[in-house]
Amino acid sequence: MTALTKRACGPCTACCIDLKIVAPELKKKARVPCPHLSGKGCGIYETRPGVCREFLCGWRLFEDMDNSWRPDLSGILAMRRAPSEMPAAWQNAPYGMHMVVLTGQEAVLRPAFLRYVAQTMARGIPIFLSAASPYITLNDHVPAGADASVLKQRLAELYPLLHAARFGAGLWRRIRFLYRLQIDRGYQKYLGKSAA
Repeated sequence: MTALTKRACGPCTACCIDLKIVAPELKKKARVPCPHLSGKGCGIYETRPGVCREFLCGWRLFEDMDNSWRPDLSGILAMRRAPSEMPAAWQNAPYGMHMVVLTGQEAVLRPAFLRYVAQTMARGIPIFLSAASPYITLNDHVPAGADASVLKQRLAELYPLLHAARFGAGLWRRIRFLYRLQIDRGYQKYLGKSAA
């Protein structure tokens, strides 16, 4: 897997807005525009901090993501996760993929998203999904070997719960929806065992 350096960010500023950055040279909160962002992109692009220079979103990193996956076009900011950054149950996977939903449910119901995620999970790669919220491990909520149509149905059920659990919601509301996601996860595991 090699970085697709020929892909330039262009007008996409998703990482400049949606990511939390905590580095000595730059600190910003998630979903808050970087102070260096201008109407034409990064105002200090040529001298931008190392944390920005080194960051590659999934669209620039993964060869199997075509141009429609650029975050400002797809509504998804994909990021590679090292095994050491993943829950213990997934640390034997070669890597994981964290997908941050930027624009809403329509982004996760796109046919290209569904196909890509189904194929990636079939290869044993964990998908961590968040929507301005705590993430879920999508693999825990979808039956093994699920195709794009099953995945679409599950995402139509899960996304509203995930979105409702976003950090901006009241504490008790977040706890309730996170609890429902955990119940769903347990139920999916039960279904998987009973089918075996």
